Amino acid sequence: MTTRSLTRPEALIWGSLPTEIRLMILETIAFEKYTGWASFASVCREWQDVLEKVNFYKMNLRVSCLDDFEHIISPQKRRLIHHICLDVELPRYFSPCCLRRHSPSGNINRIVSDGIWKLFSLLSTWGPVDNLALEINARSPSDCEHWFKNLYFSSDDVEHDEDAMLDACKTGTAFHDPQHGWMHGQQVGAPPKSAMFRLFQTIWLASKETLPRVQAVTHFIIRRQLRRYIPPAGLGLLLSRLDRLEHISYEPWAPFEDANKAFYDRALSFTMRNNLPDTLNTLIVFEDSHKFYDLFPMQPAHTPWFYLVYPSEELGAVFASKSLNLQHLAISFIVNAEELFRHCQPTWSWSHLKSLALTSQLLQDDWEKREEVEALLCRASVLVQQMPEIHTFVLWNGGKGHACAFIYRVDGYGASITWRGTWHLELSPLVVESWQQAASKLPYPELRLKQECIQGVINSHGDAIHHLKLPCQVVDPASLWQIRREGCGLVR
Repeated sequence: MTTRSLTRPEALIWGSLPTEIRLMILETIAFEKYTGWASFASVCREWQDVLEKVNFYKMNLRVSCLDDFEHIISPQKRRLIHHICLDVELPRYFSPCCLRRHSPSGNINRIVSDGIWKLFSLLSTWGPVDNLALEINARSPSDCEHWFKNLYFSSDDVEHDEDAMLDACKTGTAFHDPQHGWMHGQQVGAPPKSAMFRLFQTIWLASKETLPRVQAVTHFIIRRQLRRYIPPAGLGLLLSRLDRLEHISYEPWAPFEDANKAFYDRALSFTMRNNLPDTLNTLIVFEDSHKFYDLFPMQPAHTPWFYLVYPSEELGAVFASKSLNLQHLAISFIVNAEELFRHCQPTWSWSHLKSLALTSQLLQDDWEKREEVEALLCRASVLVQQMPEIHTFVLWNGGKGHACAFIYRVDGYGASITWRGTWHLELSPLVVESWQQAASKLPYPELRLKQECIQGVINSHGDAIHHLKLPCQVVDPASLWQIRREGCGLVR
């Protein structure tokens, strides 16, 4: 008779595992981020080397953290930090008085300005590094407690599981707060203008002392989750003090009232013209707008006369001229492609530009606009011929219920044109011939044509970007995740 052995199998000794297996285990621990995972770095030098790389990669700092930051982060640890996010906590406001009481704007200006000055002072002592991103954010704990329960003001809880996204869009979260327009998980009342103005409140940056210059930062980020408005003058102040800036990701919100947009665009054009550094090689600007979302109140149909007098011509001209020295440029919604193209000169040559992504409101399923769309695509082909290093050109548009993209790619097999969208655009012989002319200068001059139809549900411009599968980044991945969830009305 055979009996089962009561002897437990011998445990594997950690040192007996191959180096590759040990590394995989440690990386899994680091990226799963179980409770207390960071403390494992104290076990031994091997664990420390792996876990600290993840632990220090991104530092989320409150203003209160800055006093001890320099003492906690030794010069040896600085090399492990690649992303610093200054998350400024603004004063709380209270319901039911939240519609009438406002935190004093001067207090908010001082809190944000002092925090930025303190961080710049710390970073001014750092020498140049290979890759360091600086992100600015400001929010109140009350922002998501009242009217805006399904908005995101931080990227800390962002995930990237698309299947989970779809499941969440179907289920949502029940939340009942009739006082702030929520009935059993559904938003049934639009926020009043007073709540909107507080959410998009202006932050004026000012300091008694000159903002220190910083050599370490190479990437500057303002995501759409910063609803408060930092005027272009404040943005210019920050950019002017970052001496080695190579990459800018800027996601402003369009002004809540159309009457302000012309003035905003003129101020932003001045900032972009005078404060973009010569070291810059990548510029991504994505303008979000309350008009993309059902939860915001609609604006009057009429357009003020002064909005008609001052179109965004200046901003288009600035982006056109600045593109000459960039390697990657993506401009979404803040200006249309045709406005930028209008300022491009026949004698210009974009000797560095490798990818270009633009939006145009002409790209709609409207037969009456087909001639304008054809002219726009032909104009783009002429400009692409002045870009010898270009490998990706994208012209796209998207919103609730619609999405489309014209994509030109250059690879080792020649060039291709892809039309991808929720509606079909038959490329005319004139358009195909103009792009064939662009491809004829390549070692393999054959031009491949593709038509792809999008079948997915488009709840927002974020869904449009996701389903278009654009070959270059037009918005930060964390912001895209937030847009898609906000677009289908999810409560956090």
